[in-house]
Amino acid sequence: MRIMISVDIEGVAGVSETIQGRRGNAEYEGARHLMTQEANAAIVGAYEGGATDVIVADSHGPMRNIIAEDLDERARLVSGKPRPLSMIQGIDANHDGVLLIGYHAAASNAGILAHTVSGMAFHSIEINGIRAGEPTLFGGYAAEIGVPLLAVSGDDCLAGEISEQFPNAKTIVVKQALGAHAANSLSPAKSRELIRREVSAAVKNAKSAKVESPCTGALNVSVRFHKSLYADAASLLPMMTRHDAHTVSFDVKGHADAISTISALSLMIAGMQ
Repeated sequence: MRIMISVDIEGVAGVSETIQGRRGNAEYEGARHLMTQEANAAIVGAYEGGATDVIVADSHGPMRNIIAEDLDERARLVSGKPRPLSMIQGIDANHDGVLLIGYHAAASNAGILAHTVSGMAFHSIEINGIRAGEPTLFGGYAAEIGVPLLAVSGDDCLAGEISEQFPNAKTIVVKQALGAHAANSLSPAKSRELIRREVSAAVKNAKSAKVESPCTGALNVSVRFHKSLYADAASLLPMMTRHDAHTVSFDVKGHADAISTISALSLMIAGMQ
């Protein structure tokens, strides 16, 4: 059984501040260790649940955060950016399920360090009128190729979004959001045990898991930027329709094109800093 695991950092137990996700400081080094160990808990759970092949995608920021030397040796690691499928790179139609570990709520929703793809660039993203978080995009792509979203870990606000958009996926709540930068969190050890146990149960049921997505068919993607300057730049692209000072939209045939376009916009805005 083949399982894909995508790992972010903001939803990891013990992480609640922006500095923990930024390179070049002791707080980040601690957080990337916590991230690596939650990835390991998911890998152990996946194998306990019957997985025979596991691939892990490092999916935070520079996408080179997981400490490779400390990662469970049974898993392969996808790292670095840019890459065509961003946070879900490595998945294909032959996978039996996908797990999203250390994820967070969508931009403009409540939650610890909530954002979608780039907190610097995007105020909010909607797909076919639905507020889109990273699970919307990447779980949606998995569904598009026939792979079910099995489980997602993070805070309670994320769990609420998943329950609405992917009602059959397990939600693994490792912390309660007290604010954008404040959490009531399980200890790292308790969070890892919870992830291992819930992932094991989810993978055991992967063969009967329902493939579901909140957005299907052709997609209309509306992107609202934090600054009108960013919308100025985005609207130079021929596929963009400008709606107001901060908002553009574009139409694509599916999630892969939505992911690559949003990723390109994020990289473009980063280059404007």
